Amino acid sequence: MRRFVPGLCSVTLRTLSVDDVARLASECELHAIEWGADVHVRPGDVAARSRARAATAAAGCRVASYGSYLFAAGVPTGAEILATLDTAVELGAPNVRVWAGFGVEVGTDHYAALVNGLRFGCGEAGLRGLTLGLEFHGGTPTATVLGTLGLMDAVDAANLFTYWQPPYWRAPTAPESNAAEVIALSARLSHLHVYEWAGPEDRRPLAEGADRWLAVLAAATDARGWHGERVALLEFVTGDDPEALRRDAATLRGWLDSPA
Repeated sequence: MRRFVPGLCSVTLRTLSVDDVARLASECELHAIEWGADVHVRPGDVAARSRARAATAAAGCRVASYGSYLFAAGVPTGAEILATLDTAVELGAPNVRVWAGFGVEVGTDHYAALVNGLRFGCGEAGLRGLTLGLEFHGGTPTATVLGTLGLMDAVDAANLFTYWQPPYWRAPTAPESNAAEVIALSARLSHLHVYEWAGPEDRRPLAEGADRWLAVLAAATDARGWHGERVALLEFVTGDDPEALRRDAATLRGWLDSPA
């Protein structure tokens, strides 16, 4: 099933330094990193982006994405968008994760502003050779497949894609339901955020989600719209513990290396 590259979201290890995150990713054989914009590489921080890029290369990994928080708290200014995109370029990230705004409802002025802001961001990202990936997240217009597809259709940008992650904000969902969501998003799917939660903040060993993740990974291997490297990014392990990361990384690699 090795059509995904195993990777790591740096937000999983917010308390560790950039060097330690990259070193641990390498030790866990997680070959790609999504660097978060909240702690490790803040937008416009030249020293941080240089340090992260160098640490990633020294660890034998590659930068998969820049995990920004653009649009999470409303529509950013043009200057804020450009600062984030330029940071991604300097970091060596081909993709920027963005959000869809908490509490934004379809048909409102806030939604129209979101669409226009994303359209501007996609245009500027395209000039820099970047893709944007929407966070699939509760409380936002991308909390459902229909909402996600509707937003992407409204923005109408060829370089706008979406992530998928388990919808912990809903009642427990069956593996076949998760796989169906991935299939529905397949033409617009970029990366996966990989974790196993029994509920909000109830983090479980990834192996407990074997039925879910084997179904999702099988469904997502045929996703056809994304032409870059697709990464299964480990995120939010139990207790933010490096040992839990080692355990879950071994589980993920085992799934990805499976011939099924």
